[in-house]
Amino acid sequence: MELSYLGLICKTKESYNLSLHRIAYRTSHPVKLDVRWTERSSLCEKRSMRIGDILYFAPGIRFDDVELDGARLPGQFRQRVVGFYIVPSEECAVGGHAFAAGALLVSCIDALARLRFGDRVGERFRKFVAEELKGFSGAGIAQQFYDEFRNGLVHEGRLKNGAQFSFEIAETAETLDGILVVNPKHLAAEVRSALDCYVVFLQCDERELAKLAGTLKQDLSEDFRVARGYRATQ
Repeated sequence: MELSYLGLICKTKESYNLSLHRIAYRTSHPVKLDVRWTERSSLCEKRSMRIGDILYFAPGIRFDDVELDGARLPGQFRQRVVGFYIVPSEECAVGGHAFAAGALLVSCIDALARLRFGDRVGERFRKFVAEELKGFSGAGIAQQFYDEFRNGLVHEGRLKNGAQFSFEIAETAETLDGILVVNPKHLAAEVRSALDCYVVFLQCDERELAKLAGTLKQDLSEDFRVARGYRATQ
């Protein structure tokens, strides 16, 4: 069990209370010892371990548990994308945060496009959007989404030319007077569907699975190295 307050993580209630005393001393403000404390989840508890062990390939999957050469990799990869991108985006949408939800999904699409097609960034992004996301099949929409959403977010942290994320449109993407509007709730469902299709492809095509494994080994080599170093000390 861990107790937390103001970002502190303590292993026992005694160390928790001692930390509250220290806060009161350092800030010159009294801190009540009956402040509500919460029991951390098993996943959150891992944050207190040494650096190598808090590197997670996906929620619940440590880097040193990833089977790069095994049949479990497609499912583990799906868990990574769903856990780090799609579910957080859906949670942002529930909270009414359209921009945050959409930004996560654009980042996810960018990553999936690279893994799926691997061409130059513009080509692969437009290809993925046009072929894998049914809401962007209209003429020129994939290009506009790339220019105004992907490039705007990646390079400038904004959407360009009046583009916007909105929960108010009925479709995934609509062009209103030349302005592209995207509904992140619908986009999340389409990205999840595209991911599931890719996972099935990985399970059926050994060459595609080997390509994914090779890319992950290269991109995440330092993460795997640190994870191995932690295990060696245990």
